[in-house]
Amino acid sequence: MNKLLKVFVDICLFRAGPQQLPASAFLLGLALAVHWLIDVVLELFSAPLVESLLMALLDTLLPLAVVYGLLLLYRRPARLEQTATALLGSEVLLDLPLLPLSAWVVFGAADPTLPSLLSLLLLVWAVAVAAHILHHALNVNRAIAAAYAVVYTVLSYALTVLAVHGG
Repeated sequence: MNKLLKVFVDICLFRAGPQQLPASAFLLGLALAVHWLIDVVLELFSAPLVESLLMALLDTLLPLAVVYGLLLLYRRPARLEQTATALLGSEVLLDLPLLPLSAWVVFGAADPTLPSLLSLLLLVWAVAVAAHILHHALNVNRAIAAAYAVVYTVLSYALTVLAVHGG
């Protein structure tokens, strides 16, 4: 397990790609479950339980759909397990610091500027990591991978807003 965590950390530090992960349905399922759980907790800072459960489900399944669509487009569907696991697992690692930052904003920050800036920094890092993963998985140049990562992130936030506010 330590070796696996190191691979996820290395992916987040741009030292490894999704190809360093095993192609494992179990590991993908575990990444999906942990991603969903962390998202539920994060959503609970700003939404009621039922909304949090649904938004977290949407936010967890979207990476799977985007990765699968891109891999089909580039004719590399065999890379789904590794790519989706890398994307979900890296998001989990980068979402963990958001837990105390969100609590800081909701429960204690007289001035939410610092935790908000740190959260934005984590978002930018997450987009860069997603681009890194897509660069390796799709065999595209970094600019195209970055464009996909930005579109994926904007799409994720747009769908969350639509799901919460109904349009």
